[in-house]
Amino acid sequence: MSSINRPLAGPTLSYDLSAEAARLRQDPMYRQSGKLGHALVKNGRFRVILTALAAGQAAETANADSAMSIQVLEGSLQVRADGGEQELRQGQLIFTAPGDAHDIRAAQDSLILITVSAQNDDVRPGESRTASGANP
Repeated sequence: MSSINRPLAGPTLSYDLSAEAARLRQDPMYRQSGKLGHALVKNGRFRVILTALAAGQAAETANADSAMSIQVLEGSLQVRADGGEQELRQGQLIFTAPGDAHDIRAAQDSLILITVSAQNDDVRPGESRTASGANP
């Protein structure tokens, strides 16, 4: 089902990630390019994106100016961020601060779940919020 025919926001959304992954991998765009992302949730500036990457393909980091997490559901990735480069395998997750993710490349055919939250994008790396949520 395309994003046009299904809700992207609501009080409760649920997905069968295996079925969503199969749809991504069957899509002609994935077969042609070896990569395809599909937004599962769009709520304000919060996004959850399921992305299939063939070995050697890179994920877009267009939202790298926001905090994000990348969870490997299948396969493995090489991730280059300001903290250096590391390999992520199935079942692992990385969090990157705004602007830190530079290169996300599949070491093998992979399925990843990217969560982008610009909810607190006014906080820069090295800054923190107090318990009340205000900047010090």
